[in-house]
Amino acid sequence: MTKKGLPKYVYADRGYVRFIRRARGLSVMMKEEPGTPEFWDHYNRLLKGKEPAPVKRNFEALILSYFESDSFRNRKPRTKSDYRKYIEHIRKIWGKKDPAKIETHHIYQLQQANADSWRRANYLVQVMVILMNHARLVGILKKEHGNPAKGIPLFKQPGEGWEPWPESVRQEFESIAPERARLVYELCIGTGQRIGDILSMRWDHFKDGSWDMCQGKTDKAMWIPLTDRLKSHLSTVEKRGLTVVTDRAGRPVKYHSISHEMRQVKAKMTHELAAQYVTHGLRKNATIELYLAGCDDEMVKSVTGHSGVEMLKKYGGKIRQRVLATQAQEARNRMEQSKNGM
Repeated sequence: MTKKGLPKYVYADRGYVRFIRRARGLSVMMKEEPGTPEFWDHYNRLLKGKEPAPVKRNFEALILSYFESDSFRNRKPRTKSDYRKYIEHIRKIWGKKDPAKIETHHIYQLQQANADSWRRANYLVQVMVILMNHARLVGILKKEHGNPAKGIPLFKQPGEGWEPWPESVRQEFESIAPERARLVYELCIGTGQRIGDILSMRWDHFKDGSWDMCQGKTDKAMWIPLTDRLKSHLSTVEKRGLTVVTDRAGRPVKYHSISHEMRQVKAKMTHELAAQYVTHGLRKNATIELYLAGCDDEMVKSVTGHSGVEMLKKYGGKIRQRVLATQAQEARNRMEQSKNGM
């Protein structure tokens, strides 16, 4: 099609053609090659006044697209909740910005601006990695540009992670905790699992004195014999519903409800530092008890479900090193005794 043969309302414009219909206030650049099926499709839509609104290239559109993706839909409920929380923070500050214009230094500045909370700062970087990867998948970012959120060093958790509850705190908690809070406490100590798995435990997961289910975070199948202490405590618990931990009507309980209840109990305690010990710290207590009982790394992992030794170092802390060092030196002593006996 020559320029002279352009259809009604279409004019040559800077290497392309433009549809101009002043009576309707339309002036639209058409980048399709005149005469092609794509051109005629676009032209016919413009004749009907149905020019589609351009796709917005901003974080609000990107976030909505990600929430509708299988990648997000297949996440665990707790993970979805966390993602929504931190993605909302990103939407508030960058909602109208074009993701393609965000560079590594912008994300680094975002992390540093939240440095007062290492967990929040790191999580913001991690969800940015996910969002920017999705931006590449849907064509907002070009693959050759890479993911600008990758490679930003994460803050290290202060100390050795969540602190285990000292004996004084445990004793006072046990003495004043109401029925449900005490049940959560005993399940955490007895199985060494994350609170999400504690709340999803069902009575039919307990068979022949053992716990048999998959961890929610890792999808790892776990079979754990119950300690005598936990068996004894569970024998006193009334079965109100399918899950072990329920509300008064026998319905499953949400994480925030239990978190609030555990904080209320600690607020009533006389121990001045009780409030600083979180429920997740009980997982560390269980890990330490396993080491003190003489378990090696593989035995500990078989109960707690930790995926690697690095996490065990974090959870076992100094106790792990001391126990392993003691076992190693005792092995040397036995070797020396064997030599002297020869």
